Amino acid sequence: MNSSPYRILYVERPAHVGGSVISLYELVKRLDKSLFEPIILFHGPNPYRQKFWDLGVETITLSDQVPKAVTGERIRDIAANLDRYHQRLGNGYRTAKQWYLVAKKDFPLARRVAGFIRAKNIALVHHNGCLARNRDTILAGLQTNVAQVVHVRTLHAFGQWEKLLARSVDFFVYISRAVEQFYQDLGIPPYLGKVVHNPFDVSAYSTANHSVRLRQELGVDKDDFLISNVGRIDWWKGQDDFIEALAKVADSKPQVKGAIIGSPEPTVESQLYYKKLQHLVAALQLEGKVIFTGFRSDIPALMAASNVVVHSASAPEPFGRVIVEGMAAGRPVIATAAGGVLDIIQPSVNGLLVPPRAPGQMAEAILRLMNNPQEARAMGQCAQQYVQENFSAERHVKKIEGIYNRIVSQRKSYLSLEKKSILESL
Repeated sequence: MNSSPYRILYVERPAHVGGSVISLYELVKRLDKSLFEPIILFHGPNPYRQKFWDLGVETITLSDQVPKAVTGERIRDIAANLDRYHQRLGNGYRTAKQWYLVAKKDFPLARRVAGFIRAKNIALVHHNGCLARNRDTILAGLQTNVAQVVHVRTLHAFGQWEKLLARSVDFFVYISRAVEQFYQDLGIPPYLGKVVHNPFDVSAYSTANHSVRLRQELGVDKDDFLISNVGRIDWWKGQDDFIEALAKVADSKPQVKGAIIGSPEPTVESQLYYKKLQHLVAALQLEGKVIFTGFRSDIPALMAASNVVVHSASAPEPFGRVIVEGMAAGRPVIATAAGGVLDIIQPSVNGLLVPPRAPGQMAEAILRLMNNPQEARAMGQCAQQYVQENFSAERHVKKIEGIYNRIVSQRKSYLSLEKKSILESL
């Protein structure tokens, strides 16, 4: 390794606070600063920018910069070269118009990011998101010949343009086996990636106390059985299934209450889904039993104040951060059996699994835990121990630093022949 730290540019695209930026924060917070110097590149405003500042980490926000225009003639040249190269690959055909759109969107931003990479003397770019949503910054890394890691956190497919850019990526980090398999099915070789589960500050959850005050704030009595559902309000998060399951449970267990912890994004679809949930609560006569808390930052305390945590996603979850959070707080978790969830839950050992979109079976799982408090308590204790042993932030950082060391030590100072061929075609 060099005597001076290697500079790493972390690219964070989403503007909202979610598992992506939280996991990045836990990584950067514990990174060995004698070996690696982090710089965070946000695409737009993000509430976590202040938290990185508080760590003394430099940040850049692209929306604060004035973009440089790419002329129509230059776009046409780029598009024509891309189209010709793509045809030579023999992977199908894309029209010049489609390449024109790629060139118009990706290349201007790539040029700006490439300027940051050169100015900051970046050795490695860590794209904190999927391949398809980081085309522009991956292109910038290709243009500047720096090492590149794509930290894949979603199950988003990609096309031929992304497959071309993938050849310039040194390594893929997958947050679950489901994501790993998804990328391998799309053509990424197995040797180019590794599963590294998301990091958690385990101490923040294991020391969170059951809070009588917090339950009172939510309108939950000491004798109520509180079931929490945590995550942004979105159709695929399955809050409607959760509400329907609660209605079935409430028929025989009137002391049950459910907290839907999260808020909808300001999109029309999310707002309509939120209204649908409110109407569903009214239609099932669950007023007073279902609590919409909105966005909360005190998740460890909320988990500790709950009796059970339910993860209700109706589509495969890439990982399932809230599942681990509930387990870290020592609470039994019921989760839908798809995607990255299968990496976390051992059925009837540290949690319970139910099929997606099956509120009836979800209700049965809730009743099982309510009727068997000793089993629920043992399951929560086992879950907490499992998280401490497998999902600590320190364990995560050690694995990521190992990937960095391997990439940087093996990388040559000159372009590989394959990267030369890609650049010559652009």
